[in-house]
Amino acid sequence: SPVQVGALTTWLSVACQYQGVGAIKTDGTLWAWGDGADGGLGQNNETDYSSPVQVGALTTWSKVSGGRRSMVMLKTDGTLWTVGYGEYGEIGNGADLSKSSPVQVGALTTWADVSRSKYSVQGRTTGKTLFAWGRNFFGALGLGDTVNRNSPVQVGALTTWKALSGEASSSQSGSMT
Repeated sequence: SPVQVGALTTWLSVACQYQGVGAIKTDGTLWAWGDGADGGLGQNNETDYSSPVQVGALTTWSKVSGGRRSMVMLKTDGTLWTVGYGEYGEIGNGADLSKSSPVQVGALTTWADVSRSKYSVQGRTTGKTLFAWGRNFFGALGLGDTVNRNSPVQVGALTTWKALSGEASSSQSGSMT
């Protein structure tokens, strides 16, 4: 049966990851709990937490999406951040390494939407351009090849992408358009 997590009623967005959860409260703070392997809870460690712990002190988070022991997050300033498992480049910082505290993906401040699947990330800008990175098994990134990417790569030339889907195991509140 469903059991309430804590006494808070101020959750804005929740994303399940592989054996963990990331959530944003209405005050813009980011929280995580569950399996801390690969640093996926953003606590600068690999500790498991059985109740929500705040990730840093920022109050500018607007969206979270979960993947394999990892999260990808948007801030209200349009920047994109990732944390956790990164063996296939999913962290997006040009390396194939896991990170235990959030790192910014590139310098763009025009990210509008993001979706984290098990081994890859897809992001859309305010200009409706689609980017992808991470594991490219069977050409899943849509880049015309099967080469893994460790930083965002534009998918095609279209600027008419409206929404993202394909998260391995997450749910979001609000509209994805």
